[in-house]
Amino acid sequence: MKKEKRIDPDELLASLEKEGLGKLTIFLGAAAGVGKTYAMLEAAKEKLSEGMDVVVGLAETHGRAETKALLEGLPVIPTKPQDYKGKTFYEMDLDAILARRPQIALVDELAHTNVAGSRHKKRFMDVQELLAAGINVYTTLNIQHLETLNDIVAQITGVTVRETVPDQILETAFQIQLIDIPPEELIQRLKDGKVYVAGQATEALKNFFRPGNINALRELALRYTAKKVDRQLESYMRVHGIAGPWPTGEKVLVCISASPFSAKLIRVAKRMAASQNAEWFAVHVEPHLHRLSGNEADRDSMAKNLRLAEQLGAEIIGLTGDDIAEEILHLAAKRNVSQIIIGKPEHTRFWTFVHGSVVDKVIRHSQGISIHVIPGSQQETGQRNYPAERVKKKGISPQLVHSSSVPYILAPLLMTLMISIITPISSFLGIVNISMLFLLPVLISAARWGRLPAVITAAMGAITLDFFFVPPIFTFTVADIRYVLSFAIFMLVGIITGTLSDRLKKQINYSRQRENRVSALYALSRDIAAVSQLDDVLESIVNNVSSTLEGQVVLLLPNEKGKLVLQRDSGLNNFLNDSELAVASWVFDKGRKAGKGTETLGAATALYLPLSTEQGVQGVLGICFNTTEVQFDSERIRLLEAFAGLTAMAINRIKLSEQARRTLCQSHSCY
Repeated sequence: MKKEKRIDPDELLASLEKEGLGKLTIFLGAAAGVGKTYAMLEAAKEKLSEGMDVVVGLAETHGRAETKALLEGLPVIPTKPQDYKGKTFYEMDLDAILARRPQIALVDELAHTNVAGSRHKKRFMDVQELLAAGINVYTTLNIQHLETLNDIVAQITGVTVRETVPDQILETAFQIQLIDIPPEELIQRLKDGKVYVAGQATEALKNFFRPGNINALRELALRYTAKKVDRQLESYMRVHGIAGPWPTGEKVLVCISASPFSAKLIRVAKRMAASQNAEWFAVHVEPHLHRLSGNEADRDSMAKNLRLAEQLGAEIIGLTGDDIAEEILHLAAKRNVSQIIIGKPEHTRFWTFVHGSVVDKVIRHSQGISIHVIPGSQQETGQRNYPAERVKKKGISPQLVHSSSVPYILAPLLMTLMISIITPISSFLGIVNISMLFLLPVLISAARWGRLPAVITAAMGAITLDFFFVPPIFTFTVADIRYVLSFAIFMLVGIITGTLSDRLKKQINYSRQRENRVSALYALSRDIAAVSQLDDVLESIVNNVSSTLEGQVVLLLPNEKGKLVLQRDSGLNNFLNDSELAVASWVFDKGRKAGKGTETLGAATALYLPLSTEQGVQGVLGICFNTTEVQFDSERIRLLEAFAGLTAMAINRIKLSEQARRTLCQSHSCY
């Protein structure tokens, strides 16, 4: 019996979800000057001749006469002037294009960074808003601006490209048209002044536009386009139920941390996952809880790495545990991971001997999982030496600086107390019992203050024991060499008990904070479920969010005319002005978060989240955190999103309840 061909429901659902959105066509080239803008304008003229509504949102001609000639006859939306630092820049008028609502909008140079003060930080975000409005977009891009190829291009050309575009933009494109010309022709165009002016062209030929560089970039562009075509073909086969050979599924896991080197690992993982059409995860493990909270540089670096992985399409997974390798391998086994990418920092052999090697343990216990170890230099892995003045200003300090001075004052007092107690009865106790008694201050320091105070107390205990009680007394020499072993045990006890105490305290603090947040979430859900009046629900939401996340909270809902107005605030509402209200209105209209800590309208004072339900956006929740570093705390952001989800459901429930009550009253009045 012939097997029935079945349509893949996931692929079909994905294709249906794209309906109503604009289609993105990217004219992709290996480098500037290959003719991307020219090809885009030619395609636009062809569509215009077919009767389609085409407008030029922005086209960079760079003074090329043939490109300017193609603009003739095409409707052009004038650019919008914007002042920045005393200069006037001209950016695409996004609102004018949205108001015009053409069938196709031309937006050149997708990787461009907008001038400060624009709605979006990057031009590709403007394009995303046009696509969300149902407008088809033609745009141009050079292969070196692709985020995952950033480090490869830097290695090939020696130039680090600052303006990049997430791979997800290209992966969701409707069509990619490769614009390619031979290197000799491109170099000739440069010499003829058709790409840059004379001085710039000469400099470019010496550096970036060398034949080897151009060929390498062409290969990158060709390979990427080929992979895109393969993915489109596979998607078509799944949607239409066409039988064919299916590759075995691959899953890639990349281990990241606060190190700047993690950005390289993330790009390697993305390239590997894309080449194998594999699902991939970015995992970070915090072995010592809340270590990042005291170091602003590490916290910012971790946030950037997580944001990069999220932009490139990774599933972000955060783990906590004392054994990093064990946590990674446990997750890999749970999620059926086939390949692990991990970085190997340049530590000394002594450091590895003392702390152990996560990489070696992962390899040893991988059990069939392929392990890719990417070596990194000391500079890449972000090992930093902080000067004393920065220790004082930033709080980036060794443990001795972080600790209070109290333990180091009390340790000598404890030793003095032990001497005064033990000396009168030393002949009765004997040296063995005296040694055991001197462990008590070490254990007290470890339990009360942590590792470093315990180690210092242990060192003082060994010195005191040797000087006052080990023969010959009142000297630092020992009659029996075996006493050295006792002194070493003192130090080991201090290190081990202090380390365990530190770890336990951090786990307790972390568990307590998580418990408080979960309790707050539960309390909010219980409170809003128990009341039926909208005012009471809003009051409970604002109070819970403000107290749990430590910030000033505003809750905005639409009025009868659909205009967003303030309904409740936490009582300290000092930040909501006209510009902030404009950001909140944009969030309400687009259904996407924006504001501080995001790349959309990031100059805002507060972070705004839409209150989205299946029935649409019900309002906007805004929060201005009391401390700046909180906006980089991914766990708090997830908790805030959970609060927003609960709020949206509560508001929607009350609205539906009121609507049902009005309908019931109307039906009763009819009889």
